[in-house]
Amino acid sequence: MGETELIGLVRDVNAQYATLFGQIITINFAMIVAIYYFLHRAGLLFRAAAFGFYAVGMLALIGLMLEQANYKAQALNALSALPTRSRIGDSVIAIQQSWLSEATNFFLNASLWVLFAAVAYLLFWWRGDPEKR
Repeated sequence: MGETELIGLVRDVNAQYATLFGQIITINFAMIVAIYYFLHRAGLLFRAAAFGFYAVGMLALIGLMLEQANYKAQALNALSALPTRSRIGDSVIAIQQSWLSEATNFFLNASLWVLFAAVAYLLFWWRGDPEKR
């Protein structure tokens, strides 16, 4: 595989991250709306089933993101191993080793688990608007 294909693969993975993260945000907002309007009044078994379906969907998307991360890591390793690289190839490697990339990776990973925990809290421990009770 040449340098151009490897750089293209890294860019494709980043685009796939954006798409998958958008889907994750959509699922979480849909779940929050469902909790606000009716799930917080439902029985425990119904809430547990809703959370189970939500968890399956979230874990599937997280698994797809992990698969993409492996592709990206292998592409970056292969790009680093090339005996000669263009300035663009060097730039791609430098960006991926920068603090910005590390911070982005941290916040992306942390946000997935924060969203998961927030939905669990809202679904099982939040009691709704006290004025409407």
